[in-house]
Amino acid sequence: MNKIIVVPTTHIDIAWRDGADKLALACATSGGEITGDQLKMMLSRGDRTLIRLDRDNSIVGWGVIGVEQLPNFRVLYVYEMYAPHGHFEEFFDEIKTMAHAFGCLRLRCAARPAQARLYRQRCGFSPVYQTLEVEL
Repeated sequence: MNKIIVVPTTHIDIAWRDGADKLALACATSGGEITGDQLKMMLSRGDRTLIRLDRDNSIVGWGVIGVEQLPNFRVLYVYEMYAPHGHFEEFFDEIKTMAHAFGCLRLRCAARPAQARLYRQRCGFSPVYQTLEVEL
């Protein structure tokens, strides 16, 4: 049975010890936007929410989510995900249920091209827009 557990801010250190520190690997794909240590600080302050992905009482992954209130709708945003061989798509219904519980009408994430293909194929995501940057 798949289950998503919301980790309270008071338990971030314990979660880090239990494997959430691997989210630093997901941060590494951000191009320098955030480090694992900075993410841990944001989670501890409650700026973002840590979730644990459990399958049959075993931890198979970790994620970081947040709710954004946009002018026309509310979005549950998945910021980071670490779930090697965790088959994230098996948790998609639980993520959608969480989004509805938070009053969200949309679910979004940022992904590199290979990840984006997986999200489109396995979960039905479609591109909203593409973010580009130039370093100054």
